Amino acid sequence: MSQWTEQERAEWDAEMANGRQAASSWEPVKLGPIIAGIEAGEIVGPAPRLMVRTDGPCLLYPGEIHSLAGEPESCKGWVTLAAAAQIIPAEAVLYLDFEDTPASIVTRLLALGASAEAIVQRFVYVRPSDPFTPDALWALLDARAYALAVIDGVSEAYSLLGLDVASTPDAVTFLAAAPPARRAGAAVLELDHVAKAKDTRGRYALGAQHKLAGIAAAYSAEVVKPPSRTAAGMVKIKVEKDRYGHVRSHAQGGVIAIAHVTPADGGEQVSVSLKPPDAIEPGGFRPTSYMERVSLVIEAQPGLSKRAVRESVHGKAATVDLALERLIGERYVDARQDGQAIRHHSLRPFREADDD
Repeated sequence: MSQWTEQERAEWDAEMANGRQAASSWEPVKLGPIIAGIEAGEIVGPAPRLMVRTDGPCLLYPGEIHSLAGEPESCKGWVTLAAAAQIIPAEAVLYLDFEDTPASIVTRLLALGASAEAIVQRFVYVRPSDPFTPDALWALLDARAYALAVIDGVSEAYSLLGLDVASTPDAVTFLAAAPPARRAGAAVLELDHVAKAKDTRGRYALGAQHKLAGIAAAYSAEVVKPPSRTAAGMVKIKVEKDRYGHVRSHAQGGVIAIAHVTPADGGEQVSVSLKPPDAIEPGGFRPTSYMERVSLVIEAQPGLSKRAVRESVHGKAATVDLALERLIGERYVDARQDGQAIRHHSLRPFREADDD
């Protein structure tokens, strides 16, 4: 068993408490205390613990940077604020808002069931109009500990720094502003936009590919059915990147959760729940005719990619995707990893006429 001296342990504890490097970041890291901590069970690899799915798995890693990207009105804000509402009864949340208003954010939190007391005491809201810098973050982080730090409006934050979202060097510069929150132990969540053209956006948020390279976990939000003040909606949350693999192990066909957004009391109250990909609401969102067509194609051509399934089944791509996800979730189709690709194989036929 590796050991460390009392002085080494004191220095290690001080560095962890302060969240800063005592000297130059080019100094060699002391690995002995880390090994001893791992062997003693005191230090473990990152594991997600925030933004919980209804059956237990979580999406956000403490001390790491995440991205949630989607089109306008894809409910990114509602999903994020629902997580904040879960956190603030016990822990603090820092919300850096570059595109909305405090009244709008607080109205949503109250609609999600957060108490006024919890919002005032543990939801720290900042609406910056000056550049987003590490020094500015340290001033906030020195005051208290946060479980979650949200950057709402990455493109707007770039603009305040005079940066270009399409520039890789500028993406590196922007990411340099986030480490203070990470070292303080907060899970950092960036809310970002996607390119308008669906065919060319790939896995990435709007702008340079390095925006994805510099973060631990990336998610995309895609509306399945738009919610309104009077009607429930559904949003598909997909894993685009998971450096540590804990989240992806709970995904099905790349989908980690279906966000169910449900209004109540004339829209004054809202519930947002992240359900497993195979959770199906009674009476809706199950395209059985498409499911049969997709099943027939995969039965005839085992090993098709998602794109190949789309090309083989005529109709809206979003509905074909939903049908494939339903078949995977209900165990009619198996999605198998094959190198960098996911291949689909039939487990049993699906026929609309036999479906209860």
